[in-house]
Amino acid sequence: MKRDWDVIREVLTEIETTPLSERTNLTYGVGAEYPAESASKGEHALLLWKAGFISAIDITTYGGNAILSPELTWQGHELLDTIRSKAVWERIKTIAKEKSIELTLDSVKALGKLALEWVLAN
Repeated sequence: MKRDWDVIREVLTEIETTPLSERTNLTYGVGAEYPAESASKGEHALLLWKAGFISAIDITTYGGNAILSPELTWQGHELLDTIRSKAVWERIKTIAKEKSIELTLDSVKALGKLALEWVLAN
């Protein structure tokens, strides 16, 4: 699997905007029990969980890996705050493409500052 920052942004946004009462039933997973069309989202959610951007309940089974009831950690909120704005996010991707920069956590944060300045100036 190749890391997809658009999917990462989608997962973080989905968790943040899902009401707490509904989040207790929110599950991300990969394996026999989970639909193939949601595999990328599940894989990215698991990566975010393992990296500490999401806290969740581990409900891994022999049929696949999964988490339940995810919540953003402080780091998850910080990352989402950097990439939440559609205008800033699109500018981050544009700058990265123009400069041939791979999107990593550090580059996203650095480019986020440049993109915000550009959005505010225009």
